[in-house]
Amino acid sequence: MSASANPFEPQPLDANPFEPSTSSNPFSHPNDSAFSLESADTERAAPASKGFGFGTGGYGQGAAPSGPNRGAAPGTSDFEERERRLREREEAVRAREHAVGMKENNWPPFFPFIHHAPDELPEQHRTVGKLLYAQWLALAATLIVNLLGCIFLLIAGSSEGGADTAAAGGYLPVIGVLSFLLWYRPIYLGLDRTEGKAMAFFFYIYFLFAGFNLLFAIYMAIGIPSTGSAGLINTISMFSKSHILAGVFGALSSVGWILQAAGGGILYKRIWDFKNGNGDITFQAASDQFKRSTLTNIILHQSRV
Repeated sequence: MSASANPFEPQPLDANPFEPSTSSNPFSHPNDSAFSLESADTERAAPASKGFGFGTGGYGQGAAPSGPNRGAAPGTSDFEERERRLREREEAVRAREHAVGMKENNWPPFFPFIHHAPDELPEQHRTVGKLLYAQWLALAATLIVNLLGCIFLLIAGSSEGGADTAAAGGYLPVIGVLSFLLWYRPIYLGLDRTEGKAMAFFFYIYFLFAGFNLLFAIYMAIGIPSTGSAGLINTISMFSKSHILAGVFGALSSVGWILQAAGGGILYKRIWDFKNGNGDITFQAASDQFKRSTLTNIILHQSRV
């Protein structure tokens, strides 16, 4: 065996791996032109990629846009295209709802959840419909004035001022909401659909709860202490004790309740006369509708129309 093959003989060491390289580019390659961005090969391949490039005009030549923006007008962004399609769908939905008799919710303005438009009532009922709405608005205003009157009763030192104020504060939301749902809204729907027997039920709901409203207005106009009313009795008491501000609000409240009873009574009689002259609005027809419908269906009907 040759001496140079001695495995125990020391072998020469490699160059120091930590010594700084003399080459300026550690990633250099003998054929740099093959990897150069400016090589001739790359320049020759460039025209083939033009179809996928982006220029100042949008998509490059030879490439059709794909994805959500397909079919969009030139210069329209994906976001604008989605907004346009969303508007088209909303318009289509509204058109279908209108075709089946559903109408857009518009009341109350700050949180619309029903459709309410007295101007859209049949012409023969338009005037009485607007007067009924004015009656309900007057009731809401009277409830507010009545609460203020009771507050001034309490400030003036009335012995029952606390009870009156508490009761009047409860009347405002409870009577205000229930009066709309239980007598105004039913008669509005009844006047809007008088072609057949289906709406007879709403007329009788109106007669029941509008009757209670008239009795309540008379009761509140009296102004018995501790009942939550700043009506006549409390008003006279405040004026007699020289509590002018409490007396003034009590007088305004009394006038409101009197007008509610008188005006509501006239409209009640007018609706009653219309019912008597219409053979389709009978108690039997109302009973039949109530038997066929559920309370849930009636509530949903009120919210849809």
